[in-house]
Amino acid sequence: MNISELDKVFEVDFCEIESNHECEIKFLCGSHKQLWDEYIYNHPHGTVFHLLAWSEAVQKAYKHYPLHLTAWADQQLIGILPLFLVKSIFVGNVLISIPYATYGGILSDSDNVAKALLSAAKEICNKIDVEYLELRHREANVLNLPEIRRYDTFRKRLPEHPDEVLPWLPRKTRAAARKGLKVLSVHIGTDLLEAVYDLYVSTMRRLGSPNYSKQFWIALQEMYKDDCVVLVVEDNKGPVAGVVSFIFRDEIVPYFSGSNERGMDKNANNVMYLKLMEYAVERGIKWFDFNRTRRDNPGPYAFKRHHGFEPTPLHYQVMLCRAKKLPNLSPSNRKFAMVGRIWRRLPLSFTRTLGARITKWIP
Repeated sequence: MNISELDKVFEVDFCEIESNHECEIKFLCGSHKQLWDEYIYNHPHGTVFHLLAWSEAVQKAYKHYPLHLTAWADQQLIGILPLFLVKSIFVGNVLISIPYATYGGILSDSDNVAKALLSAAKEICNKIDVEYLELRHREANVLNLPEIRRYDTFRKRLPEHPDEVLPWLPRKTRAAARKGLKVLSVHIGTDLLEAVYDLYVSTMRRLGSPNYSKQFWIALQEMYKDDCVVLVVEDNKGPVAGVVSFIFRDEIVPYFSGSNERGMDKNANNVMYLKLMEYAVERGIKWFDFNRTRRDNPGPYAFKRHHGFEPTPLHYQVMLCRAKKLPNLSPSNRKFAMVGRIWRRLPLSFTRTLGARITKWIP
């Protein structure tokens, strides 16, 4: 089926949610965008990635097709499911909630509404003949779908005052940050995005992984405005580490980061996250989300634990459609090991350009 015809075919789906009530499933329309974000802000499991700012940045940078679903009862919004059709040269056509994001999936007022949204998503899968559906839930649910048991997330409540953050860190991490503070300075500003992107691209090449496009970063900064925080650590020769973070309600999520060899030698990452935490506390933010890490990636996993954060399993769920098994597009796939070794040897200008194109197909 042609994707442009889907709106005409999938008009409405009814599901009984109580003995005398029904919910109606619709595609998100322009007049309901404000209600969507209000619902996210008020839902206990809402995340920064569920906001339409993220979806609009994905559309602007990568041109993926949105198929966001809403659930209604008595003209009240009672559930949402952000969905994108991603046409990948690696895995074919897939439905993802949400591309390039740590969290996603269904938010609803009840388990029955969540099941109704999943049923609607299954209907879309059948009509446009995708390989699989992936829902990146942070919390466990009752949807009874197979899970990808590969990632953990790290979240922790911050101290009440900025001057309590350093003593709050574990002893060795605290010592490393103090050592770095003697030779490094920290700056925060919207004009620092380019500097962090350069560090990030270099880091991704060092790790043997492709980088996201700069256009995606710019779009996210435009969409999130003051809730996109850009922090750079410098020595006397210039930037050595940087991080781009997003704020949602009372939580900050560091998402993109990078550092160079000078930074690693001077404990720049320890300084960076110390100062980001202090900044967050100054803004009245209560939670620090250190983001997800693969369980088989020991360096970043240990780094977060050394900051006093403990892992919590993520509940990424999949429903296979045309595909016989779920492809593994993560760096843990052994097939990518050789590609990674080659990637590390390529010129930085080449990986910067090619990575921005490749990541379109690795959501």
